[in-house]
Amino acid sequence: MGEVTNAYVTIKNNGTVGLPNTCALLRAIDEDREHPDKKRCVDILPVGYQVNLKLTVDSKYKADTIIQVDITTNDTILLRLDKQSCKDIGLFGGTPSDVGVVKPIQ
Repeated sequence: MGEVTNAYVTIKNNGTVGLPNTCALLRAIDEDREHPDKKRCVDILPVGYQVNLKLTVDSKYKADTIIQVDITTNDTILLRLDKQSCKDIGLFGGTPSDVGVVKPIQ
């Protein structure tokens, strides 16, 4: 693999129904080989709950890239965001300690 790009995504369910099969999928504009951690899912995200997920893509070595995250439920896209990748992991608070844990929204 070239260089891995990690993204920590928080998905919150502020709606009125639980979200079955809720997934986050990470892409990079210069993605090389498919990384096994580019997609993470939870079986259900209940109303009033959130989950932090760590996603990883393989991107070109020492190249700035644009990353995109799709949030889906039952394969329906709820949200799509893109952003320039960041070299400083601590810029936005560092690594969450509760990755993969479904918990009440704080």
